[in-house]
Amino acid sequence: MQQEATLKLKNRDISYLEADLACVKAIAQATVNVELFTIPLYMVSLYSIQGMHQINSAGSKLYTGRWWPGSGATPATEKKPLTTNENVFNKVYSVFIEEMLHLQLASNMASTIGVTPIFTSKALQSDDYGWHCYKPSSTQIPHILDFTDWKGKDPDLSKLTVELRAMNEAQVDLFLAIEEKAERGREMLSNPSVKRKNGDVGTKYFEAAPFNWFTPSMGETDLPLFGSIGHMYLCYWDYLEITYSDGSHLLSHLISPLQRDQFNNAPPREAKQYPGIQTEIESATKDLNNVKLQLINNINAITDQGEGDDVVKTIIERWVTEPWAVSFQKAQIKKAGMLGTVQSKFQPSKEGLIKDYPGYDDQGNPTTAASGSAQARFDNGGKDHFELFDEVKSLIAKDDYITWDVWHKNNLNKPWKASMLGSDGAPNLPKTTDIAEALNRLGSASEIDNTFTIFSSSAVGTIKGITTSLNKYWADPKSQFPSPAMGGSGDRVSICWAVTGRCPDLVTGIENQQKHQLYHACQGMAIDESSGDDKNACASELAYHSCKGSNDCKTQGGCGFVQSATGGGNCSSSAAAGLKSAPADNLCGSFGGCAVPISASQLYPTQSDENYEMQLYKFGDAPKFHAEKIKWPELVARDMLPPAVAEKNSMPYQPGEAVYDVAWRSYCAAKGLVKAQGSGHNKSIHIPSPPTPSDIRLVLPPST
Repeated sequence: MQQEATLKLKNRDISYLEADLACVKAIAQATVNVELFTIPLYMVSLYSIQGMHQINSAGSKLYTGRWWPGSGATPATEKKPLTTNENVFNKVYSVFIEEMLHLQLASNMASTIGVTPIFTSKALQSDDYGWHCYKPSSTQIPHILDFTDWKGKDPDLSKLTVELRAMNEAQVDLFLAIEEKAERGREMLSNPSVKRKNGDVGTKYFEAAPFNWFTPSMGETDLPLFGSIGHMYLCYWDYLEITYSDGSHLLSHLISPLQRDQFNNAPPREAKQYPGIQTEIESATKDLNNVKLQLINNINAITDQGEGDDVVKTIIERWVTEPWAVSFQKAQIKKAGMLGTVQSKFQPSKEGLIKDYPGYDDQGNPTTAASGSAQARFDNGGKDHFELFDEVKSLIAKDDYITWDVWHKNNLNKPWKASMLGSDGAPNLPKTTDIAEALNRLGSASEIDNTFTIFSSSAVGTIKGITTSLNKYWADPKSQFPSPAMGGSGDRVSICWAVTGRCPDLVTGIENQQKHQLYHACQGMAIDESSGDDKNACASELAYHSCKGSNDCKTQGGCGFVQSATGGGNCSSSAAAGLKSAPADNLCGSFGGCAVPISASQLYPTQSDENYEMQLYKFGDAPKFHAEKIKWPELVARDMLPPAVAEKNSMPYQPGEAVYDVAWRSYCAAKGLVKAQGSGHNKSIHIPSPPTPSDIRLVLPPST
C-alpha cells in the first residue's frame, strides 16, 4: 500500500503539470491560512484574561508608576510567584508567539515554491476584512475539519463552534482540537462520501495526493478538507516528490528565492531566538535534495512545537529511500537530544530572548530577572502546544482564575478606580482619576454599545493594517515588517475586553478608506475641509491603525516611534535620525509613525541622535493633496530690543512631550493657524487651544 502511494507520484504524465502546480501552490497557501487562522483566535482569548500591565524600557521614566488595563507576560520571582491568571497568560502567550513563527516558516516555504503568500485570503476573511471564519455559527477549522462530523465521545466536540470567546473551557477544548495529533482525527471523524467537481466520488477527509480532479484554475478554497494538519503536510510533501514522464521534478518548476525573517537574522541581533531552526530557506543552488531537507526541517519545527512530530515520521517512512530522507535521519541520530516534549533544537534560546527582551523595572532600570515576554517563552518552550493547552485547562478550573467578562459581571457599578492605574507624578500624563472616570463612562449602560463598536472596529482596522502590510512584506523585498503593530493589535483587543467585558467583534468588517479624501490622525485635526469634521471630532475609525506602514495615506500617523522625514528605518523608540516626520502631518504611511487615534498618554522618548526638529507641510486640495514644505515661526531674543519673529525650516519638540501636543502644533501650522501677535516686548506666537482629550484617547495605552 505504501509502495503504491509513492509509485503513482513517480513518472506521472506530464499533462498533469499545470494542475499539479496549481494544487501544490494552493496547499502552500492553505498552510499559511491555517497558521494565520490561529493568531487572532488565540490572541482574542489571551487578552480576555483579566490583569494589568506596565510599560517599561531602558532608561525611560516616561510611564513611571503607571499601570494600564490588560494583561501582559509576567516574570516570576522567588518573592512573587505567578498568580493563576499570570500563569495561564504566560503559557498561551508562548503558544501565540510560536504561531507567529509558524506563520513565518509556512510563508517562507510557500515563497520557496514560487507562491507569494496572501494574508487576506477569502478562505478566512471577507472583502471588508471581517474574519468570517470566526462567525458564531462556524463549525469548521479552515481546510482541516468540520466539527459536525465529529463522532468521538471523549470528548464530544460535535456541537463545538469555531468562534472568538474568552479563555474558558469551551475555548480551550477548541484549542486542544486544533493542536490534536494527526491520527486522532482519523479516529474521531466520520468520513462521508462526497462528489468532486469533476463528478468523481471521494471521501470528505484524508484524500491521498495527487488530486487528479484539481484543475489549473482552482485555488485554496477548492481544496478538500484534510482531516488534520498532519495530513495537509503529508499531501503537501507528496506533491513535492512528484516526477514526470519527461524526467522533470515538480519542485524544479517552482523554486523562488525570497525569504523573510523576524526571529533569527533580521533585524540584526546579538543572539538568535531559535538558533536550531533555519528560518530562511536557501534555494538559490537549485539542489533539490538540499531544498527538501530545509523544507522538511521547517515542517518538523512547526509540528514538533505544535501537535508533535508524528507528521514528519509519516513522511520519512513513506520516502525513506530518498537521499534527503537518508540525510535527515542521519542528522536526527547525530543531534539527538530531548529537553521536554519539544526537541531541544526547536526550543527558544534563553540567551537570545533575554538579549532581545531584557527586563526593566518601572523606573527604567535593568533587572536581574528576564522580562515577562522572554521568561514566558523560555519557561514554556519545552512543551508542545497541545501539552500547554492541557495545562491551561486545569488552571482555568481554579477558583482564583478570572476573565474580563466575569470581572465586569462581578463589578457592575463603576468598577474602575484611580488606584488601579498606579500613581500620578510622571510628567505630561493624564491623571489616573481622569483615566478611571473615562473608563467608567465608556463602560456605562448608555455608552457601552457604542464603545464596543468603536473598539471592535479599531481592532479590525489594526489587524487589517497588519495583514495588508504582510501582503506587501512577502511581495516586495524592500517592504518592512510592521513589528510594533503586533503589540498594538494586542492593546486594541485588550482594551475592548477591559472596558466593555465583551469579546471584540472581528467578524464584522470595516470599509476601505475612500479615495481622494484626506483622513486625519486624531481628535480635531481634520486638514481636509471637505471631510466636514468639527473641531472636536476624533479620527475616523477607517483610519485606525497601530503601526508605521499599516496606514493607508498621508496625515494619518503619530506616536512615540518617531520617524525620519526622509523615511527608512523601522519603529523603535529612538531609532530615527536627522530631521523627524511630524505626527498628523506626514507625507505617507511609512513616514508617520503609528497609532490612530493618539493616546493621551503617548509621550516622546529621548532620541539617540538628540535631534528634536520636525519637518512641516501644507497640504493642497483634493484629489492629490500636494504637500509643500512650510516653516515654523519663533521669537528671537535681542539685547534691549523687542523680540523679533523669525521663521525656522523645522518645528522643535522635546523628549517627554505629549505626542498629541506636537501633532496639534503641526496641524495648526499646516492649516495656517500659527500666528505671531502683539507688538514690542509683548510679541508672542499664538497657537489655538486643542480640544479636551476624548474618553477614547484617555483610555488607550501608549504604543509599546
